[in-house]
Amino acid sequence: MTLVGRHIGRYRILEELGSGGMSVVYKGLDTALDREVAVKVLHPHLAGKDESRRRLAREARAVAKLHHPNILEVFDFSSAEAHDAFIVTEYIRGRTLKTYLDEGPLEPPELAAMIIHELAAALAHAHEAGVIHRDLKPENVMVREDGVLKLMDFGIARLLDIEDRMTVTGALVGSPAHMSPEIIEGMEAGPEADVFSLGIMFYALMTGRLPFTASNTTATLKRILDGAYEDPRRRVPTLSDELAEICATCLQRDPARRYPNAGKLRDALADALAGLGFSRVGEELISFFADPPSYQRLARQRIVAALLERGERQLAEKRTPRALACLNHVLALDATNERALGLLKSIQRQQRRRTWRKRGIRAGIGAGVALALGLGGWQVYRMNAHAPETPTVEATAPRVQDPGTKPAQVPDSPPKVSPPPADTTTPVPVEAAPTGPRPAGAQGMGGTGTSTPVRETDTPPRPERTPSRPPLVVASVEPQDDARHARTGKVPVSILVRPYGSIRVDDGPAGTQQLSQHDVHLTPGPHTITVSCGYCEDATETIDVRPDRENVFRLRALLKASQLSMDYQPQDATVRVGDVERTAHDSLQHPFDIRSPRGPASFQHRVEVEISSPGYKTEKRVVLLEPGKPTTLRGSLAPE
Repeated sequence: MTLVGRHIGRYRILEELGSGGMSVVYKGLDTALDREVAVKVLHPHLAGKDESRRRLAREARAVAKLHHPNILEVFDFSSAEAHDAFIVTEYIRGRTLKTYLDEGPLEPPELAAMIIHELAAALAHAHEAGVIHRDLKPENVMVREDGVLKLMDFGIARLLDIEDRMTVTGALVGSPAHMSPEIIEGMEAGPEADVFSLGIMFYALMTGRLPFTASNTTATLKRILDGAYEDPRRRVPTLSDELAEICATCLQRDPARRYPNAGKLRDALADALAGLGFSRVGEELISFFADPPSYQRLARQRIVAALLERGERQLAEKRTPRALACLNHVLALDATNERALGLLKSIQRQQRRRTWRKRGIRAGIGAGVALALGLGGWQVYRMNAHAPETPTVEATAPRVQDPGTKPAQVPDSPPKVSPPPADTTTPVPVEAAPTGPRPAGAQGMGGTGTSTPVRETDTPPRPERTPSRPPLVVASVEPQDDARHARTGKVPVSILVRPYGSIRVDDGPAGTQQLSQHDVHLTPGPHTITVSCGYCEDATETIDVRPDRENVFRLRALLKASQLSMDYQPQDATVRVGDVERTAHDSLQHPFDIRSPRGPASFQHRVEVEISSPGYKTEKRVVLLEPGKPTTLRGSLAPE
């Protein structure tokens, strides 16, 4: 039964906006404040349950305390005695994120990362307040006409018991493919459950399909519990390894292996996006939704430029594998990019030169060894040929002297041993030649380069054959980055600065480049890193560099404080910022000192301000302040 034309409390129902298994959403008019609102009315089978109504009131109170630009604001909710169970929220003109997803995947994938970043920022605010969403899916995200994302329906999923979700028609909170394993198993959902659902949305936005899908609900839930899905990089060649790993972390089957809360996911995405020059994510999305085709074209160009710069820097620092990854990413975005192709050709030329240099060194070593062996054989030959006074003593029997001659004197040196008896063969080992034809003389003077069995005959063995040696193993002497690091005692270190900034290492000179990623070489051990930027105070942290691991350190910039004053009417209105209160008049003389935690998503202070006075409507505002600059807000409260 429709409620259009009726009144629910002070709200007149104007039109139906949509319905689902749990509620019907109407556009309404707040007759007291004369403003449009959205009224979500629960279905009778839920509204008739006392426990559901108590949960609704509890969740509505919790969500009403949340004030974030990306969270739909709750204005009112029904009392326990009301006939209808409902929630009143701000009315949004726009489309759901589901309508954008139905048009296909977002390209480049960094756009999907931006959307998930904004939603993760909203959820981080909720998680800090102890509020879990439990029903994240594209249908519960509105894209306002100005491009601002609004997350809706906090806590609604908790109104149903797990048995109800599995049995009530349409009550499985939209699509089961967005549920986390712990919710499916009936366990209590924590922040990690929201992270899992964000991972599913992230995957869908990048690939255009859900990671866990099957022919029916039961099979879909089983796939989620099994944790098996296709690597998104198979479908999206332009997807970076970094974003793929972030998505994979969100979709871990074990909650303990995911990001512990949405704030950690937000930070990981902010680091990845800032490294490509997208530090003001909210502003980027506003531009995208205003003109998607133009923004996508420019975004690809910006990503290509950032990757080329990073690749060239890594090449200069002899980090060839990382540079190749950047260039491959560039060519996935722009297959004909001349700059990337030129860098790849340069790398190939360097590799060919190293290969030829390696072969030349090996050949030189082989020739040297051959020469040494040849000279050794020649010396043995000369010694045997010009020393008749030293007879050969056979190993099998003494040499017979002619009658009447003086027996030959045996020298003090060890006797020369003849080959084994005639019925045995002994192969002579050949000196190993790593590449190319065997050099002359490597097996003695005039050697053939093959192993030939030697048999005893009536003719003594050729004196120029020298006793065999173990095969010579020639190691590659190609200069490598590891060898260079071993010589210098330094190892590669990556320092990620959020959002971005310059760095100074220990007492060295201050850097001049404002980057989100700094690749340096440092000796193992502790180092002091100072992060600076135009909007920051110097922030110092100590890192511990180890030679036996990948050294990646995430440091956070510290924004300069801002001063906020209020030029408001009435002048005695109470202004509340955080836990600090003062009158509007006093704030002009003593501004609020606004500071932010280290490592914000962008170079702005976000502050929530509440202005109230008896007889006037309380006003709440979210203000973005530029670090290090004073700001004065002007306005007046509306009478009640």
